[in-house]
Amino acid sequence: MGRRGRNDHPRSRDQPGGWLEIQKLNAAFEEYYKAQNIVPQSEWETFFDKCKQTLPVTFRITGTSHHDALQIRDTLVNEYVPFLKNITWEGEEIEPPTKLPWYPDGLAWQIRVGKTVIRKSKPFARFQRFLVVETDVGNISRQEAVSMIPPLLLDVQSHHAVIDLCAAPGSKTAQLIEAVHAVADPTGIVVANDSDHKRSHMLIHQVKRLNSPNLIVTNHDAQLFPRIRIADEEESYLRYDRVLCDVPCSGDGTMRKNINVWRDWSIHNGLSLHQTQINILNRGLHLLKPGGKLVYSTCSLNPIENEAVVAQAVRMWRGKVRVVDCTELLPGLIRRKGMTAWKVMGKDKQWKDAAEDGIPASCFAQGDEVELGVENCMRVYPHDQDTGAFFITLFEKVAEAADAARVGPLKRKAKADDVLEQNGSDKRSKLESDRSELEPIQSEVDPQPLAPKRKERLPRDANEEPFKFLPADHPTIENCWKFYSIADDFPRTSLLVRNATGEPVRTIYYVHPRLHPVISLNDTKVKFIHAGIKLFAYQKTLEGICPWRVQSEGMAVLYRHIARKAGDAVRVVRCGLDTLETLCHVTFPKFNELRDKQFLNQLLALTEGCVFLEVDGGEGDKPIVFPMWRGRGSVNLMLPKQDTAELLLRVFKIENVPGNGNKKENTSPAEGTDAPVETESEAPPTADQTETDVAESVETE
Repeated sequence: MGRRGRNDHPRSRDQPGGWLEIQKLNAAFEEYYKAQNIVPQSEWETFFDKCKQTLPVTFRITGTSHHDALQIRDTLVNEYVPFLKNITWEGEEIEPPTKLPWYPDGLAWQIRVGKTVIRKSKPFARFQRFLVVETDVGNISRQEAVSMIPPLLLDVQSHHAVIDLCAAPGSKTAQLIEAVHAVADPTGIVVANDSDHKRSHMLIHQVKRLNSPNLIVTNHDAQLFPRIRIADEEESYLRYDRVLCDVPCSGDGTMRKNINVWRDWSIHNGLSLHQTQINILNRGLHLLKPGGKLVYSTCSLNPIENEAVVAQAVRMWRGKVRVVDCTELLPGLIRRKGMTAWKVMGKDKQWKDAAEDGIPASCFAQGDEVELGVENCMRVYPHDQDTGAFFITLFEKVAEAADAARVGPLKRKAKADDVLEQNGSDKRSKLESDRSELEPIQSEVDPQPLAPKRKERLPRDANEEPFKFLPADHPTIENCWKFYSIADDFPRTSLLVRNATGEPVRTIYYVHPRLHPVISLNDTKVKFIHAGIKLFAYQKTLEGICPWRVQSEGMAVLYRHIARKAGDAVRVVRCGLDTLETLCHVTFPKFNELRDKQFLNQLLALTEGCVFLEVDGGEGDKPIVFPMWRGRGSVNLMLPKQDTAELLLRVFKIENVPGNGNKKENTSPAEGTDAPVETESEAPPTADQTETDVAESVETE
């Protein structure tokens, strides 16, 4: 429900003098796709008319866990949707939000309502408030419907190693992370990669809300993604159970939301990306384990970027990969079969009968497409279920163990693994890099590799600090473990800092133990951008006791490892919903203002510092845990204002919170209590000072 971007408006600023209206017509586009027979001629008008209509808004319900997502879905279904039915506006009945029939568990929804209705209709305005509050804390993610399909087809499990080779802006990566975290303590990992440095930081901002220690973000050209060593033994490299190749493409399937497609479409866009797409897909297949699955997808209608790429990959791999028939997957999704015949148009806008004018032979249909399984590809069209257009193919690597040595391992013959390309990319626009600088991946199934570039040590950006793991017996760790009563089964060797000295200065991070060798054995070869969640932050005012406060990102991880032995002064306090509501409304309520005496007695038994607040989640539910500050004479719930507003709305049904969740402050603290906050670094944290600004994308110290 956010502000509409420039590309969503039917006009574009063509020159400084003003705005130029863009007509949703392109004769070359229409001629090309009519000739390709992408839909039967009897459907063309319906298809083309739908392409010109505005795309409905779609969103996914995510939550911090699958359990939370189901609760938010139930809130939507029971407390909002019933009040959005039977509403008329200017004589027309307004359609209420509807769930996407093919998305599991009813966690994806579609809205076909104009902004005027939302502003002036009270039920829809209330619904919009719900969406805004839940979006602010990451429980709802706006995402185009067809973009949700590729991660679902991968069927990611909680123990899988997953890589998204072209990850930015990150909506599909978020789905992969959510799938890994479907259980409480997953062992799987997600590697999110993008070739563009700026877009990789956009990706971090998108997925950071998920607080996953199992995620790592890298910055490499997907065509040349390096091998990642996971042990000192020879040929011990990370192989992936699941690979997503949502490759850069011409993006003409986004014409309903990207109005510039109508003005800028050209046959050159698809032709220029064809080899790059083959290279990325080929690299993804190399990284995949035998028995693993890979999804290749584009938001393009063009068979040159779709079926031609898939067919060439199957030819190259000589029976070692197959295209999976997805007919029975995602029931409720209307999809079309992949094309087995198509035409090729040159840059001169003339149809070609054979490879000429520099057009690769792989662009052409070669008569073996049915045998190669290209019909098993999926095409999704706008007029079938009111979506954008999309192309998806599911591969399975079927090489047997005896053959894996020949096809599977990533050999160093070309040493292309060590080359870092700094070319920017966008999934909806062509790469603007010199074709001579794009290196196909050397493979034992690729008969025409190019010479590799010279191996060079990767430059480290000045703003990127190194990842340094702390010794398990570091004095700071020992202090934190004793203060917070953390059990010995917590993997201490997975704590790290981000500075050149390797000493804890401001922040201590935690990564899943499976990522420890990924980072420590590859720090000079792989350009890591992000890894880990914030576990502790330094608090200067606590000299003399443990000066490290728990961060909300790491709250759930630490909470699972609290040692609750008899006699230990465990820093866990419990309260009911009434006390939680008070803490949501008031900043630093004084001890003598607390009505819950049992809660107060628990606080008085502890020293100053951060504590874990347990709140009963209801019958059959696990306790809800929050970070809380126990001051000298007061207490404070350490939640950002967006999280506070969401908590008040969802748990206490309090709408229209003033100031988007800002809490009332005690302006006249009694003697001996916490003084008013002067600076963020020298005083106990307030609700809005406990976390780094969510817009901050660079995780450096």
